[in-house]
Amino acid sequence: MVTFAGKPQALYTMKLRYLLLAVLVPALVLSCNKNGNDNNDNPNDEEQQQGQTPPEPEDEEELPTEIVNGADLLVTNELVERFLTEVSYPDHDYSSTSILDYPPVSPGKADIPQIYSVRWNKADIATENVVCKLWMDGWSNEISVAAEDGYWRVTNLLPNAHYNYSVTDEAGKLVKEGQFSTHGHLHQLTFRSNVRNVRDLGGWQTTDGKTVKYRKVYRGGRLQSSTLTRTGQKEVIAEGICAQLDLRGQSDVLSGPAIEGFDFCAPVIEEGYVQMLRDDEEKTKQCFEFIVNCVRNNKPVYYHCSLGRDRTGTVSMILLGVLGVREGDISKEYELTQFAPYGYSVSSGESIKMTRRVDYKGAANYIWDNYVGSGETFAQGVEKYLLHIGVSQQDINDFRSLMLQ
Repeated sequence: MVTFAGKPQALYTMKLRYLLLAVLVPALVLSCNKNGNDNNDNPNDEEQQQGQTPPEPEDEEELPTEIVNGADLLVTNELVERFLTEVSYPDHDYSSTSILDYPPVSPGKADIPQIYSVRWNKADIATENVVCKLWMDGWSNEISVAAEDGYWRVTNLLPNAHYNYSVTDEAGKLVKEGQFSTHGHLHQLTFRSNVRNVRDLGGWQTTDGKTVKYRKVYRGGRLQSSTLTRTGQKEVIAEGICAQLDLRGQSDVLSGPAIEGFDFCAPVIEEGYVQMLRDDEEKTKQCFEFIVNCVRNNKPVYYHCSLGRDRTGTVSMILLGVLGVREGDISKEYELTQFAPYGYSVSSGESIKMTRRVDYKGAANYIWDNYVGSGETFAQGVEKYLLHIGVSQQDINDFRSLMLQ
């Protein structure tokens, strides 16, 4: 037997193995713990953190583009803007789709609107925090930001609008001020840390030349405590949203609103599309009436299922349809969900991309085939469907008058 300093080699080999285990095991444990923590924000998880507030997300690695006084800013995601500008679909024709020609440049991020920043020189500020204010006609938001951050994150901006902004220290001294204009085809939103696939239903044109109003009705992915941080709650409230319609089924529907004090409705709907329109007529009626009452009482409403695609897409088709938006445009609005990340655009286990040629086609054809008479429009068909399921003509008329300009 070979020996080292009078001791057997086998003994040294055993000690070396123990030493390696002592180093490797803690590292493996730390790695497992890290992976477990990351899973807390997995959008495929059921709501396991009800009643808990998720941790605040980290800021972006790179500062968002700085806002220059007098700038004209694109606020819709660039890829989504291209899709909306370049693609046009005919009514009642689902033979083609263009959405697959627009693969996300950064997978899973095209549903997030453009993010900008207002910056300041930290050396010019003597107080701990600064007050950042953003306002436009009929809307304003004011937040406190640590002066040492040196910038203020600005997003969720309305397209085709004019904004003013200011930054003051806690003593009231003006640090920075300015104004800018915006352009774009879609009012996209994101609420930290993981409320995704969110967009305003406003901005779409109707066949009689009217426009759907912004900041009245919003659609999106699930809104719940496991995906909404304290900052996210403030962002939802700042947008003006104060009502929530949860379209999910028994397994994951909320028992109450994600934000205390919100008006809340949860009909418990298991399937979207034709099943929802045909088999859940009473619950579809309940959804429409809740949304109309929210709009009537000036309470902007956010409706969602789990992904913000199937049941949410069915409600969107009905809402935009009865307002008189072209059905081809409604199908384009439906496909915008494809820009959302995995877990919102498609769910776990799905291998197909959900386009206007798949389930949306069936829901739209259900209206075309059963409620649109010869020479009638899709809007007339949706109105007849709503009357059939018990919605009053007054609710339909009120929704149109309050939502269109």
